[in-house]
Amino acid sequence: MAQWSVGNIWWDHVREILKFKLINEVGKEFLCGVTRIAINDHYRSGDTEIDAEKNFENNKGSMIALAEKLILQKAADKEGLYLITSKILSG
Repeated sequence: MAQWSVGNIWWDHVREILKFKLINEVGKEFLCGVTRIAINDHYRSGDTEIDAEKNFENNKGSMIALAEKLILQKAADKEGLYLITSKILSG
């Protein structure tokens, strides 16, 4: 398993995705994200962006592991985004 760090975190307000840069041990960056609905539903919290940010921070290790799995599967969308959805969180 690679050593990862989380770089910038920001909102794509149009798509309701909390985006983040995942950086491996050699400095390669991957664009990742988790939908607001997915993270808030999974952790059974309120449904705001602030709730999603808290859930991400409190569960950063799980988010990194899920994003890493998508990266290893080369499961980026057409924009190069490795997106964690409700389906991924529940499976």
